[in-house]
Amino acid sequence: MKWLYFSSLLFTYAVQADVVQTNIRPVSAQEGTIRWQEKGNRSDTFNSPNLDKKKWDNAPKSLNVGAWSFDQNNAFVKEGILNIVATQETHTRPFKDVCLNGATVQRELFYKSGAVRTKADGVYGYYEARMKGVKLFPGLSPAFWLYSDGHPFADRHVEGSVDYSEIDIVELQQADWHGPGIDDADAINVMDHNLHARIIGKNNKVIWKRPKPNPESQLLRYEAPFDPSKAFHTYAVENRKDTIFWYVDGKLVGQKPNLYWHRPMHVILSMGLRRQFIKYNAKCQRADPNPAHVVTKGFPEDTTMQVDYVKVWEALPSLWVEDKKAIQAKNYKVGQPLNVELHYHGGSNSHVVLNKEKGLTLGLIEKNEKGFVRNIKQVNDAKVVSDNRKYGGVSNLSLPLNHVTPSALLPKGHYYSLVASFKSSTGDQIFLSGGISHLNIIE
Repeated sequence: MKWLYFSSLLFTYAVQADVVQTNIRPVSAQEGTIRWQEKGNRSDTFNSPNLDKKKWDNAPKSLNVGAWSFDQNNAFVKEGILNIVATQETHTRPFKDVCLNGATVQRELFYKSGAVRTKADGVYGYYEARMKGVKLFPGLSPAFWLYSDGHPFADRHVEGSVDYSEIDIVELQQADWHGPGIDDADAINVMDHNLHARIIGKNNKVIWKRPKPNPESQLLRYEAPFDPSKAFHTYAVENRKDTIFWYVDGKLVGQKPNLYWHRPMHVILSMGLRRQFIKYNAKCQRADPNPAHVVTKGFPEDTTMQVDYVKVWEALPSLWVEDKKAIQAKNYKVGQPLNVELHYHGGSNSHVVLNKEKGLTLGLIEKNEKGFVRNIKQVNDAKVVSDNRKYGGVSNLSLPLNHVTPSALLPKGHYYSLVASFKSSTGDQIFLSGGISHLNIIE
């Protein structure tokens, strides 16, 4: 009776899941795989005449840079596009100089730029923007990133706590130095997808975790097959509890273990200045303005980054197979195993948990036009609830077909189906969408 109830519930839910499935999903996502839910408070197509002030902060005060200024006039919406502009404007503003024991000085700066940041923040999910770089190179870096601004957090006295989280979804056109020569700079098609964090060490000492000293866990450099200044492309990251994945035009370009990036973070689109317009101050470990190189040529016609949209999704618990038609098209022989590769996502804010079906369950059932008839075979993968697998992955399950009646010998109108499910930490049972019907088992 337990299996009868389970199978009937499974079939009902699978049919319903097909009906409510949405086509609004990330560029990298395929229909019938992960189920996505868009988060409107951090998504925008910029189709309003002006920047939505309920959703965005323009030139947020939490961006405290000393080598240029962020100005509200340098970010605006026009004809459905967010424009972020760098301008050459010599000006002065107050600056707290840590090299002068925090004394406030009037600093002369030579450039202004734009930045917009979502008012809402979040942690886990999929973040995607379609954007175009700038013609001027080197010197400017259009960027799409996430950062936390809730520091110092209440647990700052706890050794090992994270005081700052930053995920660079993409930094374009940085012309960064990666060698082999000391002055060798990256070409315009090289983009950076890096991680930054500030950790509390012993005696409340703040320790910065930067990409270059930690390349295996925090640095990701990608050589794109295109010039990002010439056309719009999509850039994305999925921040999952166990792993961070980066995508360019829907292609997975790298991943890193999620060691520190669990703080609420805002979405930000900005343009930073890079070498030639700024210089590195080794003594103070910061970027300073470069009065030796101030130019006006190309500003602002060649120094405007453009953003078509930014969208944020959360993954819902999902279970799928890569090619359902291929599984249905095969003939399966009695006495030999039926092998299925099941893909699952625990959800952005949930995971797989153990239940009475013992983890991820795959079953072969007999059905007719009225629905479930009887259970034939069932196998389980209980290891999907382990810490290194519960957030998502692949499970290869094998159903033994010994003593199974061939499809041709079933009563008229009867057929075999595959069903699968797992229990989510949300409390829901998650099913393989639609199941896989009319399998042909032969002698």
